[in-house]
Amino acid sequence: MAIRLQEMHPALVHFPIAFLPVAVGADAVGSLTDSRSASSFGQIAICIAAVGAIGAAVTGLIAGEEVNVEGASQDMLITHRNLNSIATVVASGMAIWRINQGKPSAAYFAFGAVGIGVLAYTAYLGGKLVYGVGVGVDPAHGVYRADAPALKSGQIVSFIRTAGTDLVHGVQHMVQEVAKGRLIPTVMASLRRQPEGRDPSMAGKPK
Repeated sequence: MAIRLQEMHPALVHFPIAFLPVAVGADAVGSLTDSRSASSFGQIAICIAAVGAIGAAVTGLIAGEEVNVEGASQDMLITHRNLNSIATVVASGMAIWRINQGKPSAAYFAFGAVGIGVLAYTAYLGGKLVYGVGVGVDPAHGVYRADAPALKSGQIVSFIRTAGTDLVHGVQHMVQEVAKGRLIPTVMASLRRQPEGRDPSMAGKPK
């Protein structure tokens, strides 16, 4: 079966999720033991993580234009997309640092820890979108159009053209939503939410 536009993203997300922690771990071992092989592997791994993150981010913008989302699921998708964009910048910056400087620094490890945490959370959101809501799943009506072009003979030109259009629209939508203050709406909604059964006016009062 040929891959469709919205299916490119889940095919690539495993690279940054796997290689970012592996890169940080290898660099930590290299720094603690002065192991050249571990440091070299860490340098290669962070470059793979960065390239994978860029690929996942680009295909994620495309996939976002090919799925049906509204309400809370749309907020979740926006949060997933924006935090992954930040993680992509972090991974790319780490890769550039390792290529130019040769050795990881304390800041490198700090950014790596943040990047791993962000990726873990966005992976959770991605799984919840697919398995909890059915986003991107055709039988669950989570696909915007069932006739999206596939990467197969006879549709390659249409596939590339549509992917380019989706990418442009995805960037435009991200810019518009961020300009409106919708950066991490799922996180903000969670912070604003009061525990069920509690009177907001009683918050902070001793029991």
